[in-house]
Amino acid sequence: MKKSALFVLVAAVAAFSADAAVKFGTPFSDHMVLQRGRKAPVWGWTEPGGSVKVSFAGQVKTATADATGRWCVALDPLPASGKPRTLTANEAE
Repeated sequence: MKKSALFVLVAAVAAFSADAAVKFGTPFSDHMVLQRGRKAPVWGWTEPGGSVKVSFAGQVKTATADATGRWCVALDPLPASGKPRTLTANEAE
């Protein structure tokens, strides 16, 4: 079975966004793969109460960090693709 049929995307994750205050959780790294057809949670840390904007494959999601600085968004399900994409997270304006 083709890899593209098993996985959503091969994602090239930005090492961290230009904003050093927003950080991804440990699983988010270069060359990661997301499951196709399922919501994909993306999480990390920033300043407590800070707003975060996450962009991936045409989707833009926002979240507000809790009192400990943890934030989380869920990307909508995507079809299988072998095209590399970039996941970014930075402070929402």
